[in-house]
Amino acid sequence: MKHIRKFESYRNNKNVVNEEILGSVINFFKNMWNKAAEEIKKLGKNPTADKIEEWVDKNPMNPADDGYIFKPQMEEFKKKTEANEQDCLDLIQNLLDPETGCLGKQGLQTLYDGILKSFGKDSPTLDIVKYYMETIRNRAIKDYKFAGGPDLKVGTDAKIDPKKINKDMKDTTHLPDFKKVLLTAGQDGKKRKQICVDWVEKTLLPRLDKYCAEITNEQVDVYLKSINKEAPKGASNYVVGDTVIYKRDLFKDPEQAEWNKLTDDDKKKPNEGVVKKLMDDEKIGMMKISKIEGDKISFEGQKFTKTTGDILMKVEAGAEGDESKKTADTLSKMKGDPEKMKQVNTYAEFIQKPENKDKIEQINKILSGE
Repeated sequence: MKHIRKFESYRNNKNVVNEEILGSVINFFKNMWNKAAEEIKKLGKNPTADKIEEWVDKNPMNPADDGYIFKPQMEEFKKKTEANEQDCLDLIQNLLDPETGCLGKQGLQTLYDGILKSFGKDSPTLDIVKYYMETIRNRAIKDYKFAGGPDLKVGTDAKIDPKKINKDMKDTTHLPDFKKVLLTAGQDGKKRKQICVDWVEKTLLPRLDKYCAEITNEQVDVYLKSINKEAPKGASNYVVGDTVIYKRDLFKDPEQAEWNKLTDDDKKKPNEGVVKKLMDDEKIGMMKISKIEGDKISFEGQKFTKTTGDILMKVEAGAEGDESKKTADTLSKMKGDPEKMKQVNTYAEFIQKPENKDKIEQINKILSGE
């Protein structure tokens, strides 16, 4: 399928275009982005950059999600029995072109309109989403030398020189690395098609995901200030008394990527799986909020503080791990009493020994009042 452009431009194209297919693709984008805008609303009244980053990673950049941004183009391309070099180069243009591609103005406009309608023009939410989506796209354009790899800026009317989209396979100014990979297929159209699919899914997409993870809150703040807006502090998402899971000092990009892959149900199970491992490895912690001052969050019984950007999620009442949290809270209250701490340690060692099973049952009956 040729580049996704406005319908009127297709009518003037000398190639015959299936208007029904074009309409279905346009409708797909409208439906997908309308749903996406609703999902962003669920992040809160004023979602932080961290929340939006997580959304980008789990939705438009996730092939398993219904909102996967490349879904219509990839599905259409995969229907081909084989692909020539022009088909493959067109596909990448359909994805990256800053004007007509999935990550371009036409591809993203419905999403932007939905966010604007939901949050209003004064909210920084739309600007944060734009910063993520356009930064990801612009870095790919530059790194893979799409149309020569111009250095595009976020928030500007990004355009490329169409004359620099040179589809001669001997040219090295437009997508040279991609062309080099395509040439390994020789004259085999089926092999070329698969090489193209693999390049998008195993090279381009992971790179886009990496770009997303590398965006920092400080970069977002600088951009927002440049357009006279202030970054959301995010404190409104939490209140004193909330139990939250937060990032510890050892929590880096690999851990963030691992966290982003978890489902909401996985995150509610701190006693098993990836969440338990991250806790055991001291990458994340779980504490109850005792004080909120602007962007600074304090925890019960602790001297250290975290920012709202360090908070990964609120632990809902009834979620698994509540008993662990209650135990931690109780122990924190007893830490100033060496005698009680010694008794707790003795009992903890006692209940871990299998030979004490019968005695433990008797103790439990006494504790429960039976």
